[in-house]
Amino acid sequence: MERALTPPPLYDLVVVDKTDSARAHAERLAAQGADEGTLVWAKSQTEGLGRNNRYWMSGYQNLHLGLVLKPEQAFDIACQVSLVATICTAMAISEQAEPMVELRYRWPNDVLLNRGKVAGITLSGSLGSSDVPEWMVLGVNVNVFANPNSLGFDSASMRGEGLETHDRVQLAETFCRQFLSWVNRWADDGFAPIRKAWLIRAQGDPLLQTIRLADTEITGTFDDVDEQGTITLQTDEHNKRSVTLAAFFQPDFVTSG
Repeated sequence: MERALTPPPLYDLVVVDKTDSARAHAERLAAQGADEGTLVWAKSQTEGLGRNNRYWMSGYQNLHLGLVLKPEQAFDIACQVSLVATICTAMAISEQAEPMVELRYRWPNDVLLNRGKVAGITLSGSLGSSDVPEWMVLGVNVNVFANPNSLGFDSASMRGEGLETHDRVQLAETFCRQFLSWVNRWADDGFAPIRKAWLIRAQGDPLLQTIRLADTEITGTFDDVDEQGTITLQTDEHNKRSVTLAAFFQPDFVTSG
């Protein structure tokens, strides 16, 4: 029998055996005034959500979390939390992995395990008249036990890649501890240490990456992530294109009256 999830005391845990998605469940709680730190763990999802409301195939015994945040920063800066969460997710996976297992990041919200997507981070929320979000939901989806392959990209799971330990409760607890540490570091020291840590595991091969925005797609090879979290892609021999975090995540935010 699966043991209970015990996050650090600063989290207010909400466990649901089955719901449409952890993200959507957390969004409803946030819209009703839930406090920052409300953490939804959905043991089973029926309509998992990825970025831009795309369907996320949840699979069996995978990890699905939705965390309510109340940022104090402007939207473009608040979106840097996606890179914070990506680092923390990879650190949680690495705790259960052999030393030589390859973990990489794909800007701004994917963790790759042996070149297959094992985890994805989402940001959604509400924007009012101020540039500061009224609330945000950080979604964390990790293929712990199963990795559906009908998503249009190579996927991976912790179990499928041979990790002897593939415990979603342990994964969630480690993520929660790491996130508290790293989000406080981000608040105290800014984005520089986040950028440094993220670049260590940035997808290093000159593989084409396609970034899908609301009304266009940009394809190129990774060049750099700057001091604000903006990515630059080399689109051809002579041209580069940049994409901000705000532009990437904007479609998943609603504007309130």
